[in-house]
Amino acid sequence: MGAWRLWPEGDLGLVGDGGIVAVYIVPNLKYPANPPSVGDPDTIGMRTALYFAMIAISLAAMIGAAMLRRRLLRRYGGWNASLLAAAAYLIAVVAVGLVLPTINEVPDQFPAVVLWQFRIASLGAQLVMWTTIGITFGALPERTTTGEGRLRPKVAAF
Repeated sequence: MGAWRLWPEGDLGLVGDGGIVAVYIVPNLKYPANPPSVGDPDTIGMRTALYFAMIAISLAAMIGAAMLRRRLLRRYGGWNASLLAAAAYLIAVVAVGLVLPTINEVPDQFPAVVLWQFRIASLGAQLVMWTTIGITFGALPERTTTGEGRLRPKVAAF
């Protein structure tokens, strides 16, 4: 058991949960996805930089919250440590979200139904991806720690 690990083997499936929150949901709340060609082309560089900055900050805050949870685990127990870590994460991302500028370049005449369908489709694709990541990272360590699924060489019997 190394000191670098944030989660025990059984909780590695949480990588998918934390990933979708930190990398997609929280940044998307501040800078929601827009269909291609919506917005001012002159500001695409700034919008992209702000979106990636929000991803990086959210991810760093999620990692910090996981480390904080691990430090608080013995003192406060699993449930309370998780709540305190989640509160710390929320405080960090809300503060950053309030500091970063708001960008709304969707034209007033753009159909709301198209915008809604695009954002729901984007969410669906992210859910599929992060669910796959969570299942993979949850199942693989279990197989390696229980010994199931290991390759066994065939021995010829004479």
